[in-house]
Amino acid sequence: MVAVLYACTGNSQLKNNRSATSHMDHLAKTPVTAQTDVKNTFGKIFTNLKTGATAENIEAVYAEELYFNDTFRIISDRAELVEYLTETAAQVNSTTVEIMEVVKGSNDYFVKWAMEMNFDVKGKEVDSFSLGMSQLRFNDQGLIVFHQDYWDSSEAFFEHLPLVGRIVKSIKARL
Repeated sequence: MVAVLYACTGNSQLKNNRSATSHMDHLAKTPVTAQTDVKNTFGKIFTNLKTGATAENIEAVYAEELYFNDTFRIISDRAELVEYLTETAAQVNSTTVEIMEVVKGSNDYFVKWAMEMNFDVKGKEVDSFSLGMSQLRFNDQGLIVFHQDYWDSSEAFFEHLPLVGRIVKSIKARL
């Protein structure tokens, strides 16, 4: 199944960077977060991805050097993030995120959210709903330098894909 999911993402970085070690290494290298208005900063892009994922907004929210992992892609520079998020926004019919809660930890902010996504797969319109959380760390300028999402992308996305969806659902049913 990992090979199937890996092939679906088309991202060679996953093989080398998708690990708890990579995540922890980036956290250790990133200074403790600055105080900021997390809800408005995060919401600027994700409240409505279709209209919020613009180069201008992304550059206003994320630092040039960063660690971004949304479970689909791991990205380390803002130019690549701009390309990824704008392409994602263009490919979905809609993606909205309701920010349910923001919690300040000792070093980071944790944003609990509910996401509704509408997209087409092989001519079929799919409505998806998922809950998740994003761990964010900000630099002294209030820009995001670390963004790690925690959510079930299989339920929200992969289960809706032809063939892959049946495989994912079958595996989950056996667990």
